[in-house]
Amino acid sequence: MVRGDLVLTIPNPHPGDIGVELLKRVLKQGSIAQKEWLAAE
Repeated sequence: MVRGDLVLTIPNPHPGDIGVELLKRVLKQGSIAQKEWLAAE
């Protein structure tokens, strides 16, 4: 996931989607609001 100069690697050691809680933690770590993430879809 890339946002400006910030690059976050989202770990996914298993097939399929990551869980909601992990996604929330990653977004928080990257200072990305849930509304901003949803608007980027």
